[in-house]
Amino acid sequence: ATGPADTWVPAARARAVALADGRRASAEARRLRRRRIELGAGVAVALALLALSRRRWRGKSVSAALGRRPELFPEVARAIAELRHDVLKHRAGVLGAVADPQVERAQVLRAMIEPRPTSQVVAALYEKLAQAGRGAGVTLKTVERDPTFGPLVADLARAEQLLARPGAAGDGELLAIDGRLRGEHADRLAALLERGPRTRLDAAVLSSWIAGVEAATRRAGLPWTAPGLSLADLRLDFPVAEPALGAIFANLLRNAEAAVAQQSDARVVVRLDRERDVTGRPLVSLFVGDSAPAAPTLEAIETRESGRGLAIVRDAVREWRGHLVVRPEAGAVTKLIGACFPS
Repeated sequence: ATGPADTWVPAARARAVALADGRRASAEARRLRRRRIELGAGVAVALALLALSRRRWRGKSVSAALGRRPELFPEVARAIAELRHDVLKHRAGVLGAVADPQVERAQVLRAMIEPRPTSQVVAALYEKLAQAGRGAGVTLKTVERDPTFGPLVADLARAEQLLARPGAAGDGELLAIDGRLRGEHADRLAALLERGPRTRLDAAVLSSWIAGVEAATRRAGLPWTAPGLSLADLRLDFPVAEPALGAIFANLLRNAEAAVAQQSDARVVVRLDRERDVTGRPLVSLFVGDSAPAAPTLEAIETRESGRGLAIVRDAVREWRGHLVVRPEAGAVTKLIGACFPS
């Protein structure tokens, strides 16, 4: 109980209540700050995991990327050619020697890891493809997730691990890997090459391409000789993207038209052929012939500066796994200049 002189008690009680409320408010503020910090950290971790997940799981396989961006095919073909020659033939090709008691295991290991492990070589080739894909606007999967390159890198890395072990442990698994390199891995690489673009040429397509070159030639005020068509088949499929094949044809035709520009009895012919190389491999050929007496040599074309006429043809044909041909002819047409591609 308070007496008349205890007037300070209500003020003290009010102050005590205010202090208690302040402590509770301060504790609540600290709790909210901790919760915000914990929530922010959780969001940051979630975003980091999401970014890692997207990086790991996004992207397309090389096969799917070829379907979306056919212009990637030359890069893919170069990578596969290098892989077949350097890795599968000359380096990993020695794996089968582990079954030969006359061959030292250390020699096989050296072939697989020097100067650089074969698995790393394949991964580096894939990274070049990924860079080319980014340049073309498509993101590739990480190498371990690609259905063609991933299993190949995994088998090569496993072979390197087994060879580094002492003794003959793992020889059975090494021979199994050797079988897969010669079998399913080689088949997958061949299937990728089959995914390359195809452009079908027939009389209608060639006529439209000829009309485009003619229009540009006449706008430039240059003479024009209407070319004839000689087709070995009603339609032929070329393993080249349409824009690239169109550029090859246009430059061949412009070159022929320029060659006969001063002739009164000029002749120009466009010719499609099927043929075989010396190994029996089927080829498809696109030629433009003319009646000009002068004929360039392959050596002369090789020395030309890139970016003009037949130099454009040379570079584009090489890019798409073909080869340039200069062929003399007897008759009104004196030569054919063109390109052959594997069918």
